[in-house]
Amino acid sequence: MTLWISKLLLAISNALLLPVVGALLLLALLTLLYTGGLVREAIERRRMHTARAALVHAFKRTPTRRLERADLEPLRGLLRRGLEEALAAPHARDKVLDDLELRAERSVGRLAYGLRLGPMLGLAGTLIPLGPALVALSTGDIRTLSTQLVLAFGTTVLGLVIGGLSYVLHAIRSRWYTEDLSDVAFLSREER
Repeated sequence: MTLWISKLLLAISNALLLPVVGALLLLALLTLLYTGGLVREAIERRRMHTARAALVHAFKRTPTRRLERADLEPLRGLLRRGLEEALAAPHARDKVLDDLELRAERSVGRLAYGLRLGPMLGLAGTLIPLGPALVALSTGDIRTLSTQLVLAFGTTVLGLVIGGLSYVLHAIRSRWYTEDLSDVAFLSREER
């Protein structure tokens, strides 16, 4: 009875290996795309840093100053979209800020998949090949043992890299979007 159950579990886990490795590779590709997007956004943010700082400083210095369309020209990304929406609907400023916050959370939330699933799939990709590796060890098949162990350790490393990179991307984007939301709330304020 125990032998039948162990063979069944081995067959099930072996059947899961291909989907787990496929999902891990897909997640690695997505993480690379998100990394490229972050680099692009970092360059964009670097370019608008001086104009953004000058605009915030001007609004701090002159409390009666109002936001105008010309102020938005050098700005990009979430900050610009939020300020454009706030200018278009000044009566719905709170709704604009809420929608902007949801948009930022949705963007950052995509990174949570890599953050959580990367290590999880890496662990599954580690444990699944260990069954056939142990069977190969018991029969003296060193070639299969080494192949399965290489696969196991490779998926572990890939899963951890995905998780670590996703954590860094998540932290950076969260900080950026918090700063953007703060600036939109400050610059779109009516009562100065």
